[in-house]
Amino acid sequence: MKSAYLRSTLTGIEYPFARLEEFADNGESLEVAVPGVEGARLRPGARAWDRFAEFMPFEGAHPELSLGEGATPLVGAGPLLDEYAGVDGLLLKNETMNPTWSFKDRGSIACSIMAAERGESLTATISTGNMGQSMAAYGARAGLRVLVFLPDYAPREKILAMAVHGATVIRVGGADYTDMKTRVLGLSSRLGLRIVSGNGPVRVEGYKMEAFELFEQLAGEVPDFIVVPTSACGHVRGIFKGYRELLAAGLVPRLPRMVVAQAAANSPLAGAIARGSRRITPFKNFTTIAEALTSGNPPGGEELLDKALEFGWLAGGASEAEILESQRLYARAGFFVEPGTATTLAVLRSLRASGAIKRGDRVVISLTGSGMKDMEVAGRHELDIHDCAIGDLEREVESLARRKSVSAS
Repeated sequence: MKSAYLRSTLTGIEYPFARLEEFADNGESLEVAVPGVEGARLRPGARAWDRFAEFMPFEGAHPELSLGEGATPLVGAGPLLDEYAGVDGLLLKNETMNPTWSFKDRGSIACSIMAAERGESLTATISTGNMGQSMAAYGARAGLRVLVFLPDYAPREKILAMAVHGATVIRVGGADYTDMKTRVLGLSSRLGLRIVSGNGPVRVEGYKMEAFELFEQLAGEVPDFIVVPTSACGHVRGIFKGYRELLAAGLVPRLPRMVVAQAAANSPLAGAIARGSRRITPFKNFTTIAEALTSGNPPGGEELLDKALEFGWLAGGASEAEILESQRLYARAGFFVEPGTATTLAVLRSLRASGAIKRGDRVVISLTGSGMKDMEVAGRHELDIHDCAIGDLEREVESLARRKSVSAS
């Protein structure tokens, strides 16, 4: 291993890099410190993991463990979404193009590398669906046994996707998701088992790659804002950590401001940021179609609030109706995203309306998960589906062809 180590994000307590527990003894988030990152430079290489190796804590890039994650497109949102959001030249980082259709694959390859370099053969994760599917796939690639703990309300298609990769799935009933996560993480040290969650320091190292890719795709230009749907905090932490390290290395002149997007029905982080608070008010017994964003009291979330105040982050919560409307508009623009991802467009529109974001600001939205992850919600939209007997085919097609183009509004 490199001389990397872990440190708590608020008080700076140091721990060994190989520590099993994902949080400090005082409950703070942990992050990886890579000594000498100030002098890190890009290397030649076909993969971002090769080019940014000096920013990473691992001994190697381990291409044999890769499923082709990363290198996701950064594309213009198009006129429909530009107009709806009120932002010119809105950009979308399409993380649905990862192997299991979500950004989670970036963290899962990091966890696989950690397991390989530590000689571990068993790993576990806590998930509402996306991370479990991702860890199952990457575990299969790496020859790891994978245990997935998830709430019993997780969508069936996500559960089947985990199990088909060979993971052992444990559905836990009758528990608040945050309570379930706390209980499962508490087993780590007692059982000597590495249990990874969405806010774990090793996963965050994988999420840094999204920042590094944006750095390359924008030719070193730093966005004014990056909008990220947020539940367990790891993704937004990872992107920002990547930019902090680029800044420390003198490769960018400033940091972007992050925008935390959540469902209004479960917005412990967004609500606290909007209040300018360093304390989370937990959400319990909530219901939202954005089931990928279910951390009502994310462990280590105080660090996120601290960064929000220090660096001027923004946040917002989207209503259930706004989430559905945003999902529909994304789809009309060619992007089928899951409801949790759809919160981003509604939150951006609201912040633009309030004047917190200007029309000319350079804004990037991370499209974190595919709509294929939760097809039940797709059925809530008005869909143009026709049944036709074979004998009526010509008449039906002729009638449809005479219709005006479907309006996106």
